[in-house]
Amino acid sequence: MPAFPLRFACGAALLAALLSFAVRAHAQDKLPAATGFEAFARMAAANPPRPAPAPDIKPIPLAATGSPATAMWETMFGQLTVRNVSQPALYPVLPAAGKANGTALVIAPGGAFLSLSFDSEGLLVARHLAERGVTCFVLAYRLEPTPQDPGAFLGVVGKRFAAPRAGRTRIDPAESPAIALAQEDGLAAMRYVRAHAAGYGIDPKRIGILGFSAGGMTAMNVATAYDAASRPDFVGVIYGAAPARPVPQDAPPAFIALAANDPLLGHASVPIFEDWRAAGKPVELHVYAAGDHGFGMRHTGTSADNWFGHFTQWMQASQLLPQ
Repeated sequence: MPAFPLRFACGAALLAALLSFAVRAHAQDKLPAATGFEAFARMAAANPPRPAPAPDIKPIPLAATGSPATAMWETMFGQLTVRNVSQPALYPVLPAAGKANGTALVIAPGGAFLSLSFDSEGLLVARHLAERGVTCFVLAYRLEPTPQDPGAFLGVVGKRFAAPRAGRTRIDPAESPAIALAQEDGLAAMRYVRAHAAGYGIDPKRIGILGFSAGGMTAMNVATAYDAASRPDFVGVIYGAAPARPVPQDAPPAFIALAANDPLLGHASVPIFEDWRAAGKPVELHVYAAGDHGFGMRHTGTSADNWFGHFTQWMQASQLLPQ
């Protein structure tokens, strides 16, 4: 597979900046800052996406549209991903019997609306929260169709990130036609969980959404475009962005986390905090000195590794988790 032309140099978290793939899960695969996208291209050529089985979890379809057969489950650098999702679905990750505390969370992984980082920003988050009694649902929202050939797919990724966008502060709806579809799917996910709350032992007033990168954009689209049935009771945004919409009068409490050196959305998360604060809504912001983009549940060796602990502390302070 030939190396594709990429010009956006971001240092060691380059791969995560593309699709939140876990380069730094393997110390030997760290990218030197001087090589940038060229190093990613070489690594991708040697480690292309490889077919993988879907998670051993029965999905809950959210719409009759599309087909589960189009989804391409793959691994790259040891991380499970999925692309070509045409039928949105929820993958439930439930607490052990008798341990559910009534709080539920829809988790939206990132991946530039081209793929989903299903491990680091999905199942791993859900499993850790389920251990704490939270009933979780990982959302596979609809994505842009991409070529089946791994090399052609990575070429699409390269094209998506070729243009500098470090200073962006809002969601650009023109970036991807899947942005609007993902919003629909996020709203549908919230409606499903609330409608089936009794069956899962969930308090219908303690249902939130947590998103990463493109999933964080989806979470913010949901948190600004809901109706009574789809309103999240709380929202978590990890290196995400918000649309150019007014803060709803009954906007939910928000938790925001990012790294100051995030090359993609480092300027987009802070405006969420400012908007929520200006509207008088509860909001908490954590800006870590380093961690780049896409740290998720990976160990980065930076203070961004503390985001999950800070998020669960915030949930405790918000009476969403027991002390």
